[in-house]
Amino acid sequence: MQQMFNYVLKSIKQPTAATKGTAVYNDKTRGDFTVTFDKIPTEQEVYNKLISFKQKYPEGTPCTNEKNSYISKTLFPMVTFEGKGCVAFAAELSDAAFGDFPGRYSFDFKNVRAGDIIRLSDNNHSVIVLKVEGDKVTIAEGNYNRSVHWERTLSLSKAVEEWNYIITRYPQ
Repeated sequence: MQQMFNYVLKSIKQPTAATKGTAVYNDKTRGDFTVTFDKIPTEQEVYNKLISFKQKYPEGTPCTNEKNSYISKTLFPMVTFEGKGCVAFAAELSDAAFGDFPGRYSFDFKNVRAGDIIRLSDNNHSVIVLKVEGDKVTIAEGNYNRSVHWERTLSLSKAVEEWNYIITRYPQ
């Protein structure tokens, strides 16, 4: 992840039975853009979608930078984003859970939620959050010892020392 895209949420209108919801974001270099949505997924819905990928990527499935890539047109709007290895795995799961909601960078580690992508290991590894319980952050990851790994835990209390940033797709 070489480029940093930082969108600011300007306004959000929740969907009704008759209309879709809208979220208006601003990027200082690219301007305003609007995302429409039927609903914002709950953390439980995100968890269910993420965990469903265990069928496609069982524990130990080979995953490397050389063999695995994924292109997202929704993680960062107006940008075709290609990730390899761990980034590809996290981006694919994130797209499945959030659809067209854009990702935005955050350093608010205390507000990490299911579906957030964490960049860590001196900016060399990406993981996706499955759930947060107290100080325990349960993750899934690709290219961990060259394979997919499910349900490793990280310590939220060590986030400031060990995490570089979060990509979240929750609008608020």
